[in-house]
Parts: sequence; structure tokens; C-alpha cells
Amino acid sequence: MTEQQKRLSKGLVGVVIYALVLALPWILRSGLGVGKGTYWTHILILVGVMILSTSSMRAIFLTGEMSLGTAGFMLVGGYAAALLSAKAGLSPWLTLLLGGLVAAAVAGLVAYPFFRVKGIYFVICTLLLGFIFLYMAGYFKGLTGGWQGFQFYDISPQITVGSRTLKFGTKTNIEYFYLTVFVVSICLFFMYRMEHSRVGMVWKSIREADVLAKSVGVNIMAHKIFIFVVACFFIGIAGGLFAFHVHALSPTSTPANIFHFFTSVYCLMYMVVGGANSFYGPILGTSLFMVLRELGRAVGEYWPMIAGAVLILVVFFMPKGLVATGEYLPVWYRKLRGLFKGKTPSSA
Repeated sequence: MTEQQKRLSKGLVGVVIYALVLALPWILRSGLGVGKGTYWTHILILVGVMILSTSSMRAIFLTGEMSLGTAGFMLVGGYAAALLSAKAGLSPWLTLLLGGLVAAAVAGLVAYPFFRVKGIYFVICTLLLGFIFLYMAGYFKGLTGGWQGFQFYDISPQITVGSRTLKFGTKTNIEYFYLTVFVVSICLFFMYRMEHSRVGMVWKSIREADVLAKSVGVNIMAHKIFIFVVACFFIGIAGGLFAFHVHALSPTSTPANIFHFFTSVYCLMYMVVGGANSFYGPILGTSLFMVLRELGRAVGEYWPMIAGAVLILVVFFMPKGLVATGEYLPVWYRKLRGLFKGKTPSSA
């Protein structure tokens, strides 16, 4: 098979998968009924939000740094978008973008001092920043509603054509699902193009050998700050998508809150399980784990333990992640075949 044929086959597979994703709400409604179909469409919207957040976390990882402030920047973007619409009266279409810009602006303010340190120290800085955002949302009661949070059920993105209005916030969740798919697809497209451009190669060179990259004239600090700001912009948009879907935000441990530290940890887990070295790894890891988590609600408090066990198994036996399953299966098959062939009748 030639290189052109491989690209064509990959493109066709991508089109089929994308078409299946677009058809999922209707498949779920017809197979599970309207009520359960609507609920699972809600889950798919959350999957889209987390795919965008996890992919943005991986974009930062391209330069060799790991951020655990993902949930914090989601909070900044979500609250900024919601407050600008609820209290300033701006259109959700505009505030969705502004939420990302606010998150990017905050990232720009802290990026230089944060990147003066590396490794675990950078991780700790981003982690503590996420907690700072969380407690600011809780204590600034006059602005954010405090720990009780605030609701804005009457505000949703909508399009008016003549006398007809299409509102992306109905009880069926279908309209908002397509809005989420559209926004997430655009963001992922830009991240994909950046990663596979010349600047993306520079980021990877920084991760693999930053001293060598610096010796040939690469401005390491500038590149790290740039990707950090861009990634936080997309994370802020993810927070805005979440905000206009649930129409209620709170910094407490409630269903309306995905802004806690554990969200950042789960994003890291999704990235590693899916495959941190592949653009498609976060997409696969997030989709699989979030769906399995929903299907396994019966295990309740045991889910973190199960997720941790899966993560350990993947790290030990599939270090490239689930996205590289096709590479591991032939190896495992050959090992098992050799193992059984090597058995003697007495040992059997």
C-alpha cells in the first residue's frame, strides 16, 4: 500500500467515525428511549468538554512540562463566560470566546515565573494555582455567588433567523451536543495543525533535549509560554462549554462542579491511558474511560481504585497507551504462541 493510499484509508476511517459520532444522539434515543437517550447525550457533551481539556493538557506536555492546573483554568473560563453573560448581558457566543481569552490572559500573567522552574516544581505551581482559583470562586461571594454558586438557566447560545430561533439549551441536549462537537472539532483542528507544523517539531525537540535545542538558537522560554497560553485558551473554552450546558456553577463538591483538583488528575490519566505521545491518545482515553465510568456507576466509591489499577496496567504493559494497541497485539500473540509451544507434555 502506497503512502497516498494509506492517507486515503485513514481519511475514510476518520470520516466514518465522525459520521458515527454525529449520529450517536439519534442512535441512543432510538435504542434506549427518549429519557435515557437524553441523559447519554448529556454524558457525550461532557466527554467532548473533557476531550478538549485533556488534549490541551497534552499540548503543554509537548514541551516537556506537565500542568495540573487544568481544572483551575476551566473554572476561569467557565465563570468568565457565565458572569459576562449573566451580569454584563453579553451574548454567550461572544462570552464563550472571551472566557477562553480571560483564561489565556491569566496564563500569560503567571507563565514567565512558572517556567522559571521545571519538572515537579512546575507541576506544584500549576496545582496550587488551581486551588487558588477554586477558593477565590468560593470566597468572592458578591461576584461568583460564593460556595453556593449561581444559576443562569435562562441564558443559552441561540441563533435567530427571521421569526425562528434555534436555542442550544433544550432539554433534549441534541442541539448543544452538535454545538460542542463543532467547537471541539475546530479547537482540535488548530491544535493538530500546530503540532504537525514546524513549531510543533520545535516543541518536541525542547521536550527531548532542551539544552541541545537552546544551543541551536531555540528560545525555550518563549515557546513554553506560547503553548501554555494557547492551551489555556482552549481549556477556558472547554470551561465555557460546560458552563452553558449545566447553567449552574459552584466551587463545592457538587454535580455542578468539575473544577476540583481531581478533574486535572483524571485528565492526566486519560492522556496517559490513551497515549501521551499521540494526538489521538487523549481522545481515545477520555472517551473510553468516561463511558466506562458511567457504565460502572454500580461500583460507586470503588471506581478510583479500578481506574488506578487500569492506569498501572497500561503503564507497565502498554507504555504507548491504548492508541498503540495494534502494535502490542502481534507482540503479545507471538509471546503467547512461543510460551505454549515451549511447554513439554509433562509440564502441561
